[in-house]
Amino acid sequence: MSNQTSEEKKVKLWDFPVRLFHWALVIAIVTAWWANREVMIDIHAIAGYSVLALVIFRLIWGFVGSSNARFADFLTGPRRVIDYLRKLPNGSASELTYAGHNPAGGWMVAVMILLVGVQAVSGLFASENTFLFFDGPLVAYVSSDFASTMNWIHQTNINLIYGAVGLHVFAALFYLAVKRENLIRAIVIGTRRVPAELAGRFANIQFAPPLLGIAILIVCALVVWGGVTLARG
Repeated sequence: MSNQTSEEKKVKLWDFPVRLFHWALVIAIVTAWWANREVMIDIHAIAGYSVLALVIFRLIWGFVGSSNARFADFLTGPRRVIDYLRKLPNGSASELTYAGHNPAGGWMVAVMILLVGVQAVSGLFASENTFLFFDGPLVAYVSSDFASTMNWIHQTNINLIYGAVGLHVFAALFYLAVKRENLIRAIVIGTRRVPAELAGRFANIQFAPPLLGIAILIVCALVVWGGVTLARG
């Protein structure tokens, strides 16, 4: 055990803005689900606005953030994704070789951002007057048919989000239990231990200033809040 530890090195993997986005999104989604279940529509709406601000931030951070948080770094072609998935059953695919998301995980991130983004945007136009009596802030600016379509998307897309979340959790638990790689710990504290011979590739990550990420997130929150307030009149 001591030899293994001496051959490993702790490296920085995820910046603070990425970790903040990840866990804030988890809290917002869980809050939206709980509030909807408890018929607390105002809290549900606030959670939805929070999701929208987080998605806008992540889209921006995907271009100006740390190198391994940028879309260009982790969105690869289908051939690399298929090759990675083929290696999973025989254990030759390891997260230790990636200074960020693996090819399949990168696209899972993109799909999740797309799904929660669609959910948040559709909620702005959704109208629910059966028992919740709630109109999204932009309902007054569109036709009833468009609002009805957005409402259908809002109610249908959530099932896709549940499926994506379930797959995401399954993958994390699979790596933890089967491959003995704790991906959850890394997204909490931002660092992980890797074999010393692989540490060099993690040293090539170019981290953006955390304060830049926080500033962008605050601006995104203010834009969403201001937009909703203005739309409500």
